[in-house]
Amino acid sequence: MNTIETDYIVVGAGASALAFTDALISRTDADVVIVDRRARPGGHWNDTYPFVRLHQPSATYGVNSSTLGSDTIDVTGVNAGYYERASGTEICEYFDQVLDRQLVG
Repeated sequence: MNTIETDYIVVGAGASALAFTDALISRTDADVVIVDRRARPGGHWNDTYPFVRLHQPSATYGVNSSTLGSDTIDVTGVNAGYYERASGTEICEYFDQVLDRQLVG
């Protein structure tokens, strides 16, 4: 068995865990290990039905270092006139990118 030395272990790779880790590594030089039972980040968004979307604008969700979505107002569909709301698939893809670009080093 290999031994890993780290400053923090974060259990789970959902929105809160990734937001915490993003904030921590942007302010410190701490080493962080994230463990999760799922194969990819995103927490419960990996388990949602395909039609489920955020109940808030995409730009208000996620981690501080990377914006989710393009902060635009939808012009068609049931959300017309409101800021875009990401789907579960879009959220999982966003967290994949956050993990690859900002958190894995």
